[in-house]
Amino acid sequence: MLESVVALLVAFLSAFLILRVWIPTAKRFGLVGGDINKPGKPEVAEAGGFAVVLAVALGLFTYLFLKAFWGTDTHLAEIYATIAALLLAGFVGFVDDILGWKRGLPQWFKPLLTLFIALPFATLALLNPSLNVFSSWGIPNWLFALVLVPVGVVGASNAVNMLAGYNGLEAGLSVIILSFFGLKAYTLGYLWVAYMAFIAVAALLAFLLYNWYPARVFPGDTLTYSLGAYMGALAILGRMELFGVALFALYFVELILKARSRFKAENFGIPDEQGYLHPRYDKIYSVTHICLRFPKMTERKLVLCILTAQFILSLIAFILF
Repeated sequence: MLESVVALLVAFLSAFLILRVWIPTAKRFGLVGGDINKPGKPEVAEAGGFAVVLAVALGLFTYLFLKAFWGTDTHLAEIYATIAALLLAGFVGFVDDILGWKRGLPQWFKPLLTLFIALPFATLALLNPSLNVFSSWGIPNWLFALVLVPVGVVGASNAVNMLAGYNGLEAGLSVIILSFFGLKAYTLGYLWVAYMAFIAVAALLAFLLYNWYPARVFPGDTLTYSLGAYMGALAILGRMELFGVALFALYFVELILKARSRFKAENFGIPDEQGYLHPRYDKIYSVTHICLRFPKMTERKLVLCILTAQFILSLIAFILF
């Protein structure tokens, strides 16, 4: 318990302090983007998600160090594999953020890069057949390790990036999902997986202090790719794959809606001078477009609408699975 509490504090304070330095630095070097959902499109610091990536890594390193200090060496390989995937996914996202969200990496190239993020967990699955929760379904371990694990990690990594674009949305959704991952892992007896989930929640709460409406920093692909990979890792390590699929129900809806536009439609609304958002399209191509159909919809209300839906779906999943 002492190890987890200290790790939580390290994650929260690290993210908070890094962002205090990063926001003015990003603005000084021109790494900014327009806040499209606000009149005048004010400039906001970009790529703030890297602070969360570093904070989660530092929290996990602290957790491992304290475990070793007290003479415990359990689950070292699993946690180091998660850190490796987290940092690799964060690097891919940061490169995309630095190159520019309109001029970044080609869309087809990013899933290919995130495929390598699954390698640490594919290796773990090959060496540890007990991770294969589908063995009772007749699925051999090699198929689980070489196909299902990469599909899960890559799918989660790219899914979090789909439902985005509003102040506090990506981080808020991730807080809810990771919290339920932590609670489910705790009830299943995977305390170390629960600690990993809550360490990420601590870093995200610090990030939300800067990202909540009106945002002073954007998360960027740095956050979305890394958190998606992290969630996929927790699902695998905690034997919670089906629960994880249920938690991502809203993202599956987003995928279906985005496919209607051949993934060309954007999530943003059209702001007026009073700060109300209006639909950009006649048809619905995103979960955000559903909320934009309500009268006098503001950005804050839209985010709270989607977060409420995610909480309800997560609670249902928690009860059913």
